Amino acid sequence: MKKNLIAAVILGTLVAAVLILFLRKPEVETKPEVTKFPEPPPGAIVFDMEYRGLSGKPDELRYNSYWGFGQSATDTPFITDVKKNVKNIETVYNPNFKGAEWSAVEVSDKQTVALYIDLDANGKLSDNEKILPIQNTESGPYNRTEFVTPDFIMTCRDGRQVPFRALLQVSFYGQQSRPNFMWSPSCVLEGSSAINGQPTKLILFANGFSGSFEEFGRSSFSLQTGKQETGNYVSRQMLSSIVNYEGQFYNLGFNGGYGKNGKVRAILTKYTSATGRLAVALSSDKELKSKLSSAYISGSKDNTINFSIPGDQSVLPAGDYKLNRGYISYGVKEDNEWRSSFTDGPEFMIDANETCELKPGKPVLTVSAVDENKRYQSDVKEQTTYAEGASIYFSRKITGKSGEIYGRFSQQQENSRYTDIEPEIKIVDSEGKQVADAKMKYG
Repeated sequence: MKKNLIAAVILGTLVAAVLILFLRKPEVETKPEVTKFPEPPPGAIVFDMEYRGLSGKPDELRYNSYWGFGQSATDTPFITDVKKNVKNIETVYNPNFKGAEWSAVEVSDKQTVALYIDLDANGKLSDNEKILPIQNTESGPYNRTEFVTPDFIMTCRDGRQVPFRALLQVSFYGQQSRPNFMWSPSCVLEGSSAINGQPTKLILFANGFSGSFEEFGRSSFSLQTGKQETGNYVSRQMLSSIVNYEGQFYNLGFNGGYGKNGKVRAILTKYTSATGRLAVALSSDKELKSKLSSAYISGSKDNTINFSIPGDQSVLPAGDYKLNRGYISYGVKEDNEWRSSFTDGPEFMIDANETCELKPGKPVLTVSAVDENKRYQSDVKEQTTYAEGASIYFSRKITGKSGEIYGRFSQQQENSRYTDIEPEIKIVDSEGKQVADAKMKYG
């Protein structure tokens, strides 16, 4: 009887197991979600962008742009947790890492040992959040050390979550006991395609630590044909909805959006609308030969348009623009004897099949003088007379007829290089007698 009872229990268990197998839903193999993009226009050049983390090594691409965020030290839960295990630390701030704004750097005798960063923003120190220096440290006068984080999900200040990687540069200057901290993004988006039958790579650089790679007028890009980049620098331009590549204008647009679960597709289509020309000639009392050496212009009504143009580019899409900054070369015999930088140029319009001629120049000099000890005060006032022995800070402003402001003036030397001309200033008393003189420095 006992045996039969045991057999019945076993049989019942087997039946229950079989029922469970039949009642359980079959397991479905899950695949990673694929971003679906709309069909591109006929003839479009498509770049499917992929995230790429940069290592910070000497021969690899890097931003070569750095941001410092000065802030008084704060003991957050993460910093408090770091202090339980590490004695000598300096805190470092980056307001863009939401929930993980404060990191720590371990130092010993002006040597940087490690970076501690709250990668998961949970306020606790984990084993993978201690970062050791990369190998290209410097033992020179700046005593510089660099750290590169692993890839992590960054919560942006606007709440978006994006894959990211950052580089921290730590330097000790002179006798300073506290190091100087500078942050840099260390990741890009890149994709490959072909333009005119040539393999071409598009690289998108982030707008600082915003987490945005496709923001017109703020992010930047590089288009390269042939071999991949070598070294740590490639020429890049401000991201624009119209780009010029090898003499051909293209409209640039994006599908999708970069994020934790999002992909980006960049699409180039040939620009087929009207174009005109830009000509720049200096206004002067003397007959001068001049040319626009280089310039940065943007749309005055459409802020998605941003061009960095060389001196030999005069054709532009029809539209309204502003000449933001650049260089003008000029001379009496040749147009490259002198060169001047400028900012705040005029607005202008390019009409279809027409040439827009700008005539900056005829600069006017104004000089301001303020008390050196008050130069950084917001309410500092200019004066024309000072007591004997006073320390005076002079600055000059040179404005052209189109409202442009001129900066450096340089003269070409025999080796074809330009040397800055330092303005001279002389101070005279009420009787016209010179009492002091000096050369003004740029900067």
